[in-house]
Amino acid sequence: MPYEPIRPERLRSWLDKLREAIYEPVAELGIAAWVTAEPVPFEERMQGNHVKLAAGDRWGELWDCAWFCFTGTIPAWQNSGNEKLVLLIDVNGELCIVDQEGTPYQGLTTVNSEFDFTLGLPGKRVIDLEQLPSSGNALEVWADAGNNDLFGKYRGGTIKEATIAICHEEIRSLYYDAEVLLEAAEQLPAGSARKEKMYHALYLASMELSDFSATRVERARSLLHDQLALRNGDAVLTLSAVGHAHIDLAWLWPIRETIRKGARTFSTALRMLERYPDYIFGASQPQLYDWIKHHYPKLYDQIREKVREGRWEPQGAMWLNRTRMYREVSLWYDRSCTASDFFSKNSDRR
Repeated sequence: MPYEPIRPERLRSWLDKLREAIYEPVAELGIAAWVTAEPVPFEERMQGNHVKLAAGDRWGELWDCAWFCFTGTIPAWQNSGNEKLVLLIDVNGELCIVDQEGTPYQGLTTVNSEFDFTLGLPGKRVIDLEQLPSSGNALEVWADAGNNDLFGKYRGGTIKEATIAICHEEIRSLYYDAEVLLEAAEQLPAGSARKEKMYHALYLASMELSDFSATRVERARSLLHDQLALRNGDAVLTLSAVGHAHIDLAWLWPIRETIRKGARTFSTALRMLERYPDYIFGASQPQLYDWIKHHYPKLYDQIREKVREGRWEPQGAMWLNRTRMYREVSLWYDRSCTASDFFSKNSDRR
């Protein structure tokens, strides 16, 4: 798990940056429009008020219509993998791209639509360039526009973008994988194991993307795979139950009783290991193992065998703090072994 808390708002911010990296603009489109108060058929498309436009220009008032013509030259480019050329067009209104005969081909809608943005982005601004007819490298695309948005409301009628861009398909796929996982996690109850697993996978993916190289994008996608593959009812956690005994070396009994307690506990654990083949046991305190080694050497050998089998886990590697142990032992040490005697005999322990 990360040292810093995983904050969903940071994951949202990362998702926004990921979305921005999907498309790489490489050329601007020329924009011309013939504006009319009411719609006109394709055959009369050049009868309105003719204007040349660029990004940021206003083209019409509420309910105005227009026939747009987008022109450009398809650039030479090197496809380095899973990429393709697209058009990105947003006139802050609704568009219907038509074919060479004026038949509707594809609808586009302003990204600024009056919409519940918690449901996702409503805008449709992408056209697959490979599917559009062209004459060599020359590009001419006609579209019928209305100065209104998805729900009929006025949104400004200002050109936002009209470009040729490279679509990085792997980044696009990663974006939708991450979006699905993040939105699913946000709907789960606080503290649920699946929610935290989803957030952790997204966190690891975000840490992977110091840049958007193909290798890093592929690794980020692989980090999300397991969580995306889970279905309802699938197990989220794998739990391992490991038997454990923690024995205070100097508590409410003499030291000699600690040694005997160790023998009783460890011998019982050995019998449990014999009885249950899938049982695993673990215990801490190196000092306790040292006492068992000296007072019950055969028992110690049995423990060593289980450690070699991987079924007994010596936990922790710290010798007990001597100052604290002295305070606790001072009232409870064995009358036959003073505290000073005990420490002098174990002066090499740290």
